[in-house]
Amino acid sequence: MRICIVGAGPRGTGVLQRLCALGTDLEVHVVDPYPPGPGRIWRRAQPDLLWMNSPVSGVDMFGGPDGLPSLWDWFRGEGTHLLAGGELAGEASRLTERRFASRPLAGTYYEWIFAQASAKVRVHRCQAVDVRDHGSGQAVWLEGATEPLIVDAVILTQGHVGTRPGPAELSLAAFADSHGLTYRPPGHAEDVPSLRPGESVLLRGLGLTFIDQMTLLTQGRGGKFRRTAAGKLVYEPSGEEPILYAGSRRGVPYHAKPASSLLAGPPPLPRFFTHEVSGLDFRGQLWPLVVKEILGGYYHELFLGHPDRTTMSWDEFSPRFAESPDVASLIASAVPDPADRFNLVALAEPMAGLRFGSRAELTAWMHDYLTADLLRRSDPRHSAELGALAGLGSAVMTTIELAAAGRIDPVSRVEDVERWFLPFGSYVSSGPPQRRLAELIALSEAGIVRFLGPELKVSTKDGCFVASSPAVPGVVRATALIEARLAEPTLTTTTDPLLNALFARGECSAEAGTGRLAVRESDHRLLTKTGHAHPRRFAAGPFVAGIRASASDTAPEFGFFKVNDALARAVLSVGG
Repeated sequence: MRICIVGAGPRGTGVLQRLCALGTDLEVHVVDPYPPGPGRIWRRAQPDLLWMNSPVSGVDMFGGPDGLPSLWDWFRGEGTHLLAGGELAGEASRLTERRFASRPLAGTYYEWIFAQASAKVRVHRCQAVDVRDHGSGQAVWLEGATEPLIVDAVILTQGHVGTRPGPAELSLAAFADSHGLTYRPPGHAEDVPSLRPGESVLLRGLGLTFIDQMTLLTQGRGGKFRRTAAGKLVYEPSGEEPILYAGSRRGVPYHAKPASSLLAGPPPLPRFFTHEVSGLDFRGQLWPLVVKEILGGYYHELFLGHPDRTTMSWDEFSPRFAESPDVASLIASAVPDPADRFNLVALAEPMAGLRFGSRAELTAWMHDYLTADLLRRSDPRHSAELGALAGLGSAVMTTIELAAAGRIDPVSRVEDVERWFLPFGSYVSSGPPQRRLAELIALSEAGIVRFLGPELKVSTKDGCFVASSPAVPGVVRATALIEARLAEPTLTTTTDPLLNALFARGECSAEAGTGRLAVRESDHRLLTKTGHAHPRRFAAGPFVAGIRASASDTAPEFGFFKVNDALARAVLSVGG
């Protein structure tokens, strides 16, 4: 059987791995202008200042029944020999289970995974520009080729496809061009624009892309971090840095990755929000159960891990918590210190309602907030928050299960789940390494990063970009604006030529509400404009419709491996 995989990053590599494990006598063509295995995002040719956002012990995307090593196991085994004496050997020698590998180092792992494919694999380092029906098979046209590849099935795994700027971005870019300013639209922080030392730069967004941009514009320009004799992290500028003004809707960065462990062990999950629940409106009917699951995880750890901070036993509290109509009063009587009571509102919107008399007041508040966040994510005394994260993770998995079964209204799935609940989950539990937030504090203390506040508004006036927040008096004027966030991948805005060709002919369709590539949930076959599933075209990845667990695969039944396995089985069922 002849198969073409378009896209050679981790997703395409994962599908290739499953094809090789399940099929025989395969000839696989892999098409990508970037290196097979790491693809564009994880390729070696990028600064090692850019890190993974999961510790090496948490990256186990290819394990499954075939037993390919996790990232950490690979570093301790085959990776040790492959990296010995190379430019990445020093970094590899310093890794521990809880450290975060650089993207180039992780890319080496992905290259090794790709090389394990046992089928006949031919790599084409170019871009696929079209695919058409060809008899009983498919013709894949490659950029610059005079003849197409003829295969039995095509799998689209392009990863983060390019996106054309929308009207707002085009307007900002035109303003920048006409006034000699710098504007960078949403996208990965793979490179940074040319900026003058001391130039005022607005960064809109405080998620993971912001962290990457911050790192490239500071350490990437020669600045250094060091520890004082007292152990405090400080930043020593190189003099080449611009001044970074950072803000977002929420006004604070994502919470740091936890670095402590549950003292009482994993809570029993799911308990309140299970796949047996009914309700099509997520926010109205299911969210209260999600909250109870989060609270249940938190108090399981507080009562069993820190019994000295409660007035009753877990055995007494647990059934009352499950049945009481007045949970708040129960918690108040069982947990005497208000600081030990879980505050979901403060966690989700820490700056809600706050007003500052000056930017200096905002800065002081931010330093206290970030310092407290680092403490709560690393000190075992605050391990109850890990219980809350466990409850949240369970709720995410249940939500995915309900959505896959069609038990959440499509509109609610898009508006409430994809645009509200899952981003909230990422903000709370999928933030940067703790080191990065410590660096953010040091950069702020050095005057390199300055905070703008919540509900950030950016406008243009008098030949410059202007930023303001209702929480802080005054405005900030800048000569550069970087959108520190990723663009939303949609079929109507993508720059991918293959997807554009299919969409123009009605041979693929956009999911209502999200605009992402529509596929049949059961087997990931592309859906045409008329709603028919194409028998020989498949797709998976961030540009494809559907909600799913992250690539860290914390829930195998819904994770990265499961999707790849199901997709490979569907492709192999096509036959030659």
